[in-house]
Amino acid sequence: MRIGIPNALFTSYHLPFWQEFFMQLGMDIVVSGDSCKETIDIGSKLIPHEFCIPVKVFLGHIVDLLSQKVDLILLPRMIDKKNHEFFCPKLTGLPEIVKYALNLDDSLFFSPEVICNGLNPQIVRYPQPKIKSMRTLRQAELKAEQNWQWTLERCRKEQSTLLQIARDLKNSSSADQIQVGLLGYAYILYDLWMSKATIQTLGSLDTHISTWEMVESEKIESRLKELKRPMFWNFGRILLGAGLNFLADPKIDGVIYVTPFGCGPDSITVKLLSLQAAITHKPFLQITLDEHSEDGHLKTRLEAFVDMLVQGKEGQSFENNFSLFRTGTRLSENV
Repeated sequence: MRIGIPNALFTSYHLPFWQEFFMQLGMDIVVSGDSCKETIDIGSKLIPHEFCIPVKVFLGHIVDLLSQKVDLILLPRMIDKKNHEFFCPKLTGLPEIVKYALNLDDSLFFSPEVICNGLNPQIVRYPQPKIKSMRTLRQAELKAEQNWQWTLERCRKEQSTLLQIARDLKNSSSADQIQVGLLGYAYILYDLWMSKATIQTLGSLDTHISTWEMVESEKIESRLKELKRPMFWNFGRILLGAGLNFLADPKIDGVIYVTPFGCGPDSITVKLLSLQAAITHKPFLQITLDEHSEDGHLKTRLEAFVDMLVQGKEGQSFENNFSLFRTGTRLSENV
């Protein structure tokens, strides 16, 4: 049986998990191709323009898999965990969006219900009919979880991005390099076309990139516990906790947050981080991406930001009494 995996949204971020899962089940795996202008053009014609670019790109990847005559397509339903962490409604309703946008039958999709703390996927319910026995599915899931944990451990140990680990590349670093904390949804940053090669551009500017995968979960949760009010958005929690660690880390010279235009959860996360960046006097750059293909302005902004870090320039000095934390203290004072 040939199963297609869309190389977009969380199926792309959790690709090592799903590849191991289906390999254990003895299935032939077909991954959709890289995103391109045609991908977004196809997706944009299928749903209203109010949808964000990642969902439009996802539909383009579904069409790509359909053209490859796969027997099933992986289409997880990301659900909330114990009502404490929430996914974007578009991710929870993604099976219905795809089904009705393309007028497809449910039998074409393998849609398990998945919870995720932002990093680790966990299947909580399998669809009917099952493609294998429940025992076989659970055994495959265990192997997939082990492979995913091993991948994250390598990210932290080697201080490498998930993309570098997947391609068995080293994240070289030296004491004189500019250290940049890079944040944003994984399916945006690791998609060459959607991110407009942000990671590659920063690499060409001789910077060392730190991402959320390189921060231990305990450190992320520790920062989040200091908030006056909890952050409920699922992956947004991870990015906020990692970002607060970056802002408090003296080794990080500046922080960049990449967000798609019109993302509701990001509008909260970016604002909180920008406020804390002002308090800690850490340079902070927000990059907003849309579906336009021109990227010259983005390269110019990244070059200017890195040049500012190289020259040691600081932002305007001002007093800010706003605090995100119960104690009223600044994170930088706890480092």
